[in-house]
Amino acid sequence: MLRRAPVTCTAPEAADGGPAAPPPARRRGRPPIHLSLSLNLVMPSQFFPEGGDGPAPGERRLMRAVLKDALAVLFKYEGSEDRRGRCLRAEAQQWVASDDASWPFSFVNVCGALGLDPSCVRTGLARSLAAQRTRSTNVVP
Repeated sequence: MLRRAPVTCTAPEAADGGPAAPPPARRRGRPPIHLSLSLNLVMPSQFFPEGGDGPAPGERRLMRAVLKDALAVLFKYEGSEDRRGRCLRAEAQQWVASDDASWPFSFVNVCGALGLDPSCVRTGLARSLAAQRTRSTNVVP
């Protein structure tokens, strides 16, 4: 019978023999930079179904949910006074305004996968938010 040696988990060591440096700080909403170099290697065949004409239905539903959540946050926390609401709204605004297409769930990629033009979505969103602001300021007590 072949016996295996017990596996011990120890912290990695640096080249000089001392303990390794801690991993870099996390970027908000993304994996740590040292992981993102290996995680961003997604082939189109892994992301798109056999037909290659867009994400599979499950991924499409997830992308729709991500977009819907961002829009809901923007409308819910429009003019919010509390810190949490302002932070959530700022994060959603930053995501919508970004043209970064380097990660699968960026605003540009989500819109593209759902067959939407990102600039049209942004324009419609700006109009809707302006209309909501107008309605909220015209309320008569």
